[in-house]
Amino acid sequence: MFASKYHELYTSVSCDIGDMKNIRDELNSSIHYAGYDCISFVNTADVIHACNKLKLGKRDGTIGLWSDHFIHSCSELAMHISLLFSANLIHGVAPDDMCSSTIIAIPKGKHANVTDSSNYRGIALSSIFGKIFDLIFLVKYSDCLSISELQFGFKAGHSTDMCSMVLKKPWLTMW
Repeated sequence: MFASKYHELYTSVSCDIGDMKNIRDELNSSIHYAGYDCISFVNTADVIHACNKLKLGKRDGTIGLWSDHFIHSCSELAMHISLLFSANLIHGVAPDDMCSSTIIAIPKGKHANVTDSSNYRGIALSSIFGKIFDLIFLVKYSDCLSISELQFGFKAGHSTDMCSMVLKKPWLTMW
């Protein structure tokens, strides 16, 4: 039941290969323009800093690791992870396990009808390695990344409540 629901949800938006190529080319062009066309290496300090930003008790959705394994690890593990990430950047390839997530269904409330698939929300348990890489990437390249002023969720200092307020008060619109 959940497989068909999530398959429908995640395939409801079409993906044009040509559009994706244009987006990739535009991104590559903007990175080159910003002076980031040289290969960037990930060092041990980058990995340690990213691991310290992980939340305790979060499970990996792919290979059974926990964020605690990395938060409490030694610097030698961080060194090996930095070598892995540097190799990923040099070769432009990442292991499949690093890029995969496991979607699990969570009931929307304590008293939700558990037999109705619309009473569930899906969350993705991503690879801990992917999370660490994302944190490093955001720190290293945040100055050349841009997001829409209309994004409210998953943005520091913003919430989806702010989006509702903008919709209810047209004089507050930002555009």
